[in-house]
Amino acid sequence: MKKWIFILLATSGFTALPPLAQNMRELKALLADEHLYEMLGSPEMIQAIVRNDEGYLLTTPHYTLQVNVHYLPAESGLIGPVRFQLEFQPPVDKITGQPKSASVVIY
Repeated sequence: MKKWIFILLATSGFTALPPLAQNMRELKALLADEHLYEMLGSPEMIQAIVRNDEGYLLTTPHYTLQVNVHYLPAESGLIGPVRFQLEFQPPVDKITGQPKSASVVIY
């Protein structure tokens, strides 16, 4: 009987990736996203990426950049990783605390 319950749960569509695998998917998507390069520019080097309640906080020599992760509802019956979208906040100058000038951001 226990075997049947396990099989039923495993095939019910309520399956997600382990936390480490999901986290890796999010980091790969973040680093591959063209918005990251557009917002920071090529001279900036990422020094740290820290997970927080909203998503990830990136630190460079001159800026901090918050990237929020929005988790999307699962599609009916879909088995696999949790779907998500990334929302890039404007980079904040570490010295002045002000958002990076719009004239500097490459779009």
